[in-house]
Amino acid sequence: MDKNVQTPQLLLPVDYVKLATKLVRECKHRIYLVCLNLNRCPETNELIDEIIAAANRGVDVRIGNDLLTFICDHDSSVASRLVGPEMLRTRGIRKDFINAGAKFHWLGIQRVPYILGRTHSKWTIIDDHIFSFGGVNLSHAGIAERSDFMFHIQDAKLADRIAKEQRNIELTSSKRRANDVTIKTPLGTVLMDSGKFGRSSIYHHALKLARESIELTVVSQYCPSGKLGKIIRNKPTKLYFNPKGSANDKVNNFMIGTKSNTSNQNNLYKRDRYIHAKFIIGTLPSGEKRAITGSHNFAAISGRAGTREIALETTNPDVIQQLEDFCRNHIA
Repeated sequence: MDKNVQTPQLLLPVDYVKLATKLVRECKHRIYLVCLNLNRCPETNELIDEIIAAANRGVDVRIGNDLLTFICDHDSSVASRLVGPEMLRTRGIRKDFINAGAKFHWLGIQRVPYILGRTHSKWTIIDDHIFSFGGVNLSHAGIAERSDFMFHIQDAKLADRIAKEQRNIELTSSKRRANDVTIKTPLGTVLMDSGKFGRSSIYHHALKLARESIELTVVSQYCPSGKLGKIIRNKPTKLYFNPKGSANDKVNNFMIGTKSNTSNQNNLYKRDRYIHAKFIIGTLPSGEKRAITGSHNFAAISGRAGTREIALETTNPDVIQQLEDFCRNHIA
């Protein structure tokens, strides 16, 4: 690996937000953030306030927040999230960002059904620091209640490239989806699904890894489905996903129940904490290990529904060791 490229550090949600808040306070040039959910709560208030303060002092701040923020990861009712006080608070965050000089974009198709055309990618860029290749939502549930992580890396070239893709997403309408993106780095390959209906390059890479591996470790919010589920069923696999009924919202419980009921997989997950992490580690016939880690749940529906995702595919031993440590300490 290039000696000038820092090995990513796996951070648990609370540590991710703590470090990101510190870096935002020191930020000089840019803050780019894409997320499915961005809500004010005790865990995010300081980070949001520091981002607003950075925008006020002239830092280039761009926020891409998916419309599904109105549906998921709240403690209030769906009605409140869509038309009531919770929706007003969410719109209030947007107003605060814009009044400070930040650029704020609602992402995703603005029509029912909300499940189509989502931006499920997660990243935060602060100057040359990147937090990504994990699944943390910036909400109370995402930070305080779920087993998840983000990787942190300082890499100016990669930060520039992901920032460019964020600007492309902002310019791309729901009817004209951007192209899938593959970024070669010294750490491995960054994969970005464009959101075109009916396909997912990340899911395709996961299929290829599963086919080539002699054994697998798979961790996801949902049970992997489609062709990937069939491959996993016939390989030595340590598979961990949430059992039916474990989510605190009806949408995720429906997804969990559907996947686990139709896939007939051997779920090894026995802990109470809700899994939101998503990664696959495959051992190849040579003994080398390869991993895919990011925002993708490895469910076939993500491609069919036109969901934007991001992942890192890597053979880097340090990254894989951190994933294995996370699995041992928080999942297995």
